This record gives sequence, C-alpha cells and structure tokens, in this order.
Amino acid sequence: MSDDTQAHDGRHDFDFLHGHWQVRNERLRQRLAGSDDWEIFHARQSCEPVLGGLGNVDAFLSDWRRPGQADDFQGMTLRLFDLQRRQWSIWWAGSHDGVLEPPVVGGFERGVGVFEGELEHEGRPVRARFQWSGIGAHTAHWQQAFSRDGGASWETNWHMWLRRRDDDGRLRHDDAVIELRRYLMQPGRRDELIELFEREFVESQEAVGMHVIGQFRELDAADRYTWVRGFPSHALRAESLQGFYGGPTWRSHRDAANATLLDNDDVRLLKPARPDCALPAAAHERAPLGARGGDGGIVCVGVCELNAPAQDGFLQRFERAFAPLLAPAGLALLGVYVTDDTPNGYPRLPVREGEPALVWFARCDDAEAPRRLAADTGWRGAVADALLADLKAAPQLLRLAPTARSELRA
Repeated sequence: MSDDTQAHDGRHDFDFLHGHWQVRNERLRQRLAGSDDWEIFHARQSCEPVLGGLGNVDAFLSDWRRPGQADDFQGMTLRLFDLQRRQWSIWWAGSHDGVLEPPVVGGFERGVGVFEGELEHEGRPVRARFQWSGIGAHTAHWQQAFSRDGGASWETNWHMWLRRRDDDGRLRHDDAVIELRRYLMQPGRRDELIELFEREFVESQEAVGMHVIGQFRELDAADRYTWVRGFPSHALRAESLQGFYGGPTWRSHRDAANATLLDNDDVRLLKPARPDCALPAAAHERAPLGARGGDGGIVCVGVCELNAPAQDGFLQRFERAFAPLLAPAGLALLGVYVTDDTPNGYPRLPVREGEPALVWFARCDDAEAPRRLAADTGWRGAVADALLADLKAAPQLLRLAPTARSELRA
C-alpha cells in the first residue's frame, strides 16, 4: 500500500484527538426513562497515539463522582484501526469497575464519525452509538446515544464538548468568523444581564466551541449592551450555537436573560478584512468568576455602513484615508473586519443580511479619543468624500467600556 493510500484509508482519522483537552460533560441523570434532567460536570482529557498511529489511548479525569463513590470518576478509551476492514473499534472503561465494555465499531465520512455496538444498560441490552463531529484545530464534540429497539429510535444521553488547551493551560481560539452583537435593553436592566452573562454564559459558550471575545457597556447609550464572539468556521459556528442554545445552561437561564431585552437582532456577521487584520490574541487570561469593576480602558468600534461590499473599494479607501488619522487622535487600531455574506447557518439567531459594512476596533487613550477623531478636520473631509461614493452614512463611533470579565480590553 502506498503512502498516499495509507494517508486516506482512515488510520489517521483520530489524529485530531492527540493532545490535551478541557471537557464539558452534559449527561442525562436517568437514561431511557423519558428524562430531560441533565447534569453538567468537567474533566481533563489527554490522548496519545499507540502502535505507530494505528491506535490511541486517552485518559479522562473528571470532577464528578458516581453515587456512592468516594473518588472522582476516571475513564479511559482504547481505539484501534483494523487495517484489513479499514474501520475503528473503540473500547471504554471506567474507574467504577475497571472493565472494558464491548466495542463500538465504525468510521468517518465527511468529517463525522459514527460507531455502533451492543452494550448493556442496567442489565438490559441496548444498542449504543458514539458520534464525533464539530472537529476543528481546537474543538471536537462527542455524543452517545442508546436505542432499545435495534436502532429505530435513539436517545442521546451524553455530550462531551472538547476544547484544546496550550502548554500554559489556556484555551486555544481560531476566530475566522465573528459576530458583533448590539442589544437594546429594557430600561435600567443592563447590569442585570451583565451579571448573569458573566456568571453563566462565558465559560458555557466557550466550552462548546465559541470564543467570547469581549463584553461592553456603551458609554453613549445607557440601555445598550454590546458583545463580540468568534468561531473557527461557519460549520463549527452552527454546531456550537446548537450545542449552547439547545443545551442545559441556556434552558436554565434563557427566561431571565430574555426578560432584560427589548431587541437582540442587531447582529453583524464579520470576517477579517485581510489575513493580518484580525484582533490580536488576549495578552492575559480573562478575569475569574466573581470579578468586579476594574479599569478596562475604552474600546472604540467604528461601523461603516456601505453601498457595496468593502472589498469593492472602500477597504482600500479606509486604509489610505481613514486609518492614518486614528493614532493622532489617540486610537490604536486593533482589527479591521468586513461583512461575511456566507448564508447564516443557524437561522434561529438572525443576522443582518444584505447590509455590507466595514467594522474596525481600536484601543483608546481615553474616553474622549473617539470624539476628537469625529471632530478632526481630516476625518470629516474623508467622511465627506466617502459619502459621495462608498459610505451610506457617517461612520458610527461606539465608545465601549469593557465589563469586568471582558477579554478584549484597552
């Protein structure tokens, strides 16, 4: 068999799993009982290849304890690739009994791995299915389902959302797509949402594959809450959004969150204007749960609504006529984005479509820097010229104060 054939026969399908991971587990407390009561616990997982890459072994160390057990639950998985059949067999064992369960068998097709086999649940035979999906450089999603009728119907009973950690233990992110989300709040309820968001919605979103980049109070609109989140790709965006909005954390807190909102449909789907125009990685880890206050400086977001896609001419105009004016006014440019017109893969959450824009982010020396920019004669002249061609309206300059747990800070 040639090296090229070996590379595509399936033996490398689990190479993505090698390394160290943070795992969020969502597990049904009772299986095959019509229950919708999910428990959430966390784990660390490490995976190493064996047999020259024909298999791998992982160790799963959780913070969960089985009822009646004194120690945290541990698990291990052995995966082996059958060269003749070109399929994987997967065995699982747990610290509760130390016994390898019968294998599930299968493979990957179009990026999704499906593996099935016969197991037991509470002394009764069940058909089990493992599925791997949402696979990216730093993300993966595993789920388990049982069937009592030979596969005619299935109940999903366990999700594991995996996020890769670097050598320093920090999550790794790839923000090829971002959302700029501006919410109009019920009067006086912005801080209520911020407190809920910082406590419940940061780690829970990142666990399923997103990156919560920044959360802000708008200084010029007391009832506006603005935040930004990123995704590795459109396909992974759809899967992670379904994981969060279809999961137990959002179900538990959605009514409280929605009660604070008047409108949450002002959402722009964006991509970096050029490969080197994305927001830089955060210099420090996000403040921990319970953090309060803190001087995060001011971030300015400029929103330029356009008559045509920015790539048709305004991007070059911005780089030539607008960007050089930022530093003299006290703003340090951080990132430049343009509208991503890829169809929305998660229509449950609408985005602004058919509205081209260029959006830039800058760090401010002080809260007055955006106002100095808007009053600058050079800026006003550049705006006047662009209104004759590319701009639909003068750029919005949003003055944003980072919340205590915002990763993006000035």
